[in-house]
Amino acid sequence: MNHIKREMLQLIDRLPEDASWDDLMYQLYAEGKVTRGLSEDERGQPMTEDAFNHLFTRAESAHSLPEDMRNTLIYHPGNTTTIAMVAGVIAAAFAFVFPPIAWLAAPVALIAGFMGVLAGQQRAWVAMLLALVTFLPFLLAMK
Repeated sequence: MNHIKREMLQLIDRLPEDASWDDLMYQLYAEGKVTRGLSEDERGQPMTEDAFNHLFTRAESAHSLPEDMRNTLIYHPGNTTTIAMVAGVIAAAFAFVFPPIAWLAAPVALIAGFMGVLAGQQRAWVAMLLALVTFLPFLLAMK
C-alpha cells in the first residue's frame, strides 16, 4: 500500500464513528492535506489558526448556497434566455446613447425573456427587467 493511501486510512480511522463529510474536510484542512486553490507561498507555510478557520468557514458557507451559485459551470441559461440577456444589455447600454438601437433591442429582450420564463429557464426574468429599465427613460421623456 502506498504512503498516501496509508495516511488517508489513518486519518479516517481517527475520526469518530458518527463523523460527517464536514468532519473529514475539517481534518484534511487541519492537517494541511488540502492545498488546492492555495498559492505557492501559502502551500509552503504552515497555516495559522485564523487562516485555517477562515478557509474552513468559507468552505462551510458554500454549502448553504444554492447549487447553481456554488459552481458557475452548472448554470445553463438556455438559448432564449441568452438572446434575451444580450438584447437586454444592448438595450440598456444604448438607451441614453443612441435610443433607436434600444427601441429595437428592448422589445426583443422583453419577449425573449418572457418566453424564457415560460420555458422555465434560469434567470430569464433578468432580461425582462433590463428591458423594463430601458423603457423607463422613454416613459419619462413622454411626460
